[in-house]
Amino acid sequence: MLSSVKRNTFRKPEKICNQNQIDSLFKEGKSLKSGLFRLLFTETESVGKMAVQVLIAVPKKNLRHAVDRNRMKRLIREAYRLNKHNILDHYSEGGKHLDIAIIFMGKQCVSQAETTAAINVLLDRLIQRKENAPVTTGHAITDKNTNTC
Repeated sequence: MLSSVKRNTFRKPEKICNQNQIDSLFKEGKSLKSGLFRLLFTETESVGKMAVQVLIAVPKKNLRHAVDRNRMKRLIREAYRLNKHNILDHYSEGGKHLDIAIIFMGKQCVSQAETTAAINVLLDRLIQRKENAPVTTGHAITDKNTNTC
């Protein structure tokens, strides 16, 4: 008997490992902030890979001890893993590919509840941004700097 329950996994194909992908994400990515977290994202055309790929970063500048950095990465991974179905539902259908970097900006570790709440807010804002994005057809491109009056 097949189960219709989605598994909350976070496997290798869901992680960004390619240095070119990472470089373009940090160079061309748009940013969202929520509390102690920053989310960078780029949207591209899908080319047969996962619909959404994620990079998790905790800078050494913010948390000096490796134990603390690893704990925060583990908490972020868990928060994303439990809530990724929201973002996957929106991007798996559209033929688009989304690269996401979740960066911890705090100076000390935070609890799982705070982490989950902040990641939820960021993912919800990302979904809202996609839903509210204007549809461009390529027929008429307007320049904000030109005056038509």
